[in-house]
Amino acid sequence: MSAIDHEPFPKGALFAAGSLIALSLIAAAVGRYQNLNPPVDSIVSAPIPDQVLKMRFQDKPDGSVVVLNADSGAELETIAPGQDAFIRAVMRGFVRDRKLRKIGAEVPFNLSLYPNKRLTMSDPTTGKEIDLRAFGPTNEGAFARFLATTEAR
Repeated sequence: MSAIDHEPFPKGALFAAGSLIALSLIAAAVGRYQNLNPPVDSIVSAPIPDQVLKMRFQDKPDGSVVVLNADSGAELETIAPGQDAFIRAVMRGFVRDRKLRKIGAEVPFNLSLYPNKRLTMSDPTTGKEIDLRAFGPTNEGAFARFLATTEAR
């Protein structure tokens, strides 16, 4: 037998652990009661975008991706194979969601710029929306350049 079998557990440690658990439960209850986390609907239905660019993406046999303005059919840019990994990853996620739900490519994706300069990419068919600012200014800029391309035309 060891010495721990003969000595009682320290009461201070038990009291500290119990207090921590009680404070956590109280904080969760107060937060829930005061509704500190608003429902997602109140966040999503906030402002109306200043600018919306409807976009389509076409894969080419050589691995490049053509980015098209869905309204005018104009080619915004061709992304070379191995370039713009963030754009490819975001769009791969959107396309995967559509395939899982058996939705085709008829409806274009939306790139939206809000009055507070928030830039989002969304799929109106699935309701999925990604706030591009969350991925940093470089990745946000990868999509923002498409809006600049449309303004120049």
